[in-house]
Amino acid sequence: MLPLRFLCLGLLVIFSVYSHALTAKPIEEILWLQSKTPPFHLDADASQSGLCDNLTEQLIATIKDVKHTHLVLPQKRINKYVNEGKNVCFPCVIYKSNTNKAYTYSLPTAVYPEFSIITTTEKAPLLIKKHGNPINLISLFADESYTYGQAQARKFTPHINSIIENSLTHSNVSLTWSSDNESGVVIDRLRNNSIDYSLDYPFMATYFNQQTQLNDIVSIPIAMATKTLIQGAIGCSTSAPNNFAKKAISKINLALKSSILSSSAYQKSQRFWLNEHIENFDAVYHHYVLNFDSQTNDAPISTADQNKEQH
Repeated sequence: MLPLRFLCLGLLVIFSVYSHALTAKPIEEILWLQSKTPPFHLDADASQSGLCDNLTEQLIATIKDVKHTHLVLPQKRINKYVNEGKNVCFPCVIYKSNTNKAYTYSLPTAVYPEFSIITTTEKAPLLIKKHGNPINLISLFADESYTYGQAQARKFTPHINSIIENSLTHSNVSLTWSSDNESGVVIDRLRNNSIDYSLDYPFMATYFNQQTQLNDIVSIPIAMATKTLIQGAIGCSTSAPNNFAKKAISKINLALKSSILSSSAYQKSQRFWLNEHIENFDAVYHHYVLNFDSQTNDAPISTADQNKEQH
């Protein structure tokens, strides 16, 4: 029995050492995913960088001890890469304080305005007349005389996702399956009267109006019991092997804190898109990004708190 006990003990030690070696192995490459969703990501020759472009560029330039690869994919394919546990990070996710089965999250990198209804200047008065301004989201979703549209893989906050799932019916929903310029296709469908309204950040209306100078797309605020801003972050695949996500996020957070979030180039890119839609943007960014404290700032960002920053 004694040799057998020693054999089992030896195998256990070997297994433990092997497991530790796998965990301790440094990451060699980060595959940075980019979605086809302007203005979060824009072509390299665009005059202004997208909301997440400067962030990715600075991370690649700052984290020098790993290989960086850039891959542009439709959102559905991004979800597939993340869920399959590849060594991927996506710089445009909604921040959550806790790791989940999909993502391990960085520190917050951005503050976005509340989601809003996106529609045309022609349809806006009709929707407001029936459902108010701000719009009652549940009332609008239940109205089968208007068709809601979104990119098939698009997701929002858990609260809004729940309202969508519980309020919309198949008869008044039209999903866009295109893998090219997903957000742009939704706007085109609004302009072509294929759908009546969508849901997204208000700066989406600003961006697509700038592209055509038609000024025919508008955003309408949503009536919510608690108005909250939304924090953005970087997410790395939780299920990637060898503790990839934890190691990658450690490097990412160090780069964010040491230089990127405080850099004038990054703040300028954020201000360009968000200043119009978040009152006193610089103060809000300073408080909820630069001075982020996970012990005190994990609660939803109330616009009441935002207003306090003005005084």
